[in-house]
Amino acid sequence: MVVQKGDFIKLSYTGKLENGTVFDTTDANVAKENAIYNEQASYGPETVVVGKGFVVAGLDEDLIGKDVGEKGTVTIAPEKGFGLRRIDQIETIPVKKFKEPVRPGVRVNVGGRTGTVESIAGGRARVNFNSPLAGETLSYEYTIESQIEDRDEKVAAILRMYTGKDMEHKIEDGRVIVEVPKDFQFNQRWLLAKGAIAAQLQELEGIEEVVFQETYKKEEKTEAFAPVEAPAEGEEKKE
Repeated sequence: MVVQKGDFIKLSYTGKLENGTVFDTTDANVAKENAIYNEQASYGPETVVVGKGFVVAGLDEDLIGKDVGEKGTVTIAPEKGFGLRRIDQIETIPVKKFKEPVRPGVRVNVGGRTGTVESIAGGRARVNFNSPLAGETLSYEYTIESQIEDRDEKVAAILRMYTGKDMEHKIEDGRVIVEVPKDFQFNQRWLLAKGAIAAQLQELEGIEEVVFQETYKKEEKTEAFAPVEAPAEGEEKKE
């Protein structure tokens, strides 16, 4: 079966820099061997919607036309990887504007942008807002494990891609109902992603409507002290 744009596939891959350094992988053993293992991450084949930006452009393009089960290798120029390193993405910011102390190498968020502090001098921090891999030529070794046909799994993949989490959802009569976690209420990433998620879900066959709902359940209250029974009629209260 030939992979086409818009197909949902399970993809295993390992990404390397030109010097052979592994920077990303779906294989837990490879991650451990290269000291990039993350206990909070989940390893194994990743669900990808081909041609939709789930992976870098160079890898995305190389998948099209390949057969399910095929193994491939591709070298990717910075323009189709994580972009070129741009000077206009490096800024000098007064240290006093940061809520917490900063030091070189620390990742910071400024105005919704994430960058890395490169140096500090004279009360000012030089912050690089380029991707850490900007300007790098990449290579990927990959295997197209399988193609996904199940609609529910497709919905889960889209939600995970935009939020980084597995979100509760159900499909009823052409409608996808997504249960939004309470901690997403003030999440800027979520507020920006909702429209894109809805558009992606509506591209699935049979999906006409997307509902994002928040559910608040009443919490049970527990008594601090056990209730004391009143004495029976005619009995005196014992001291």
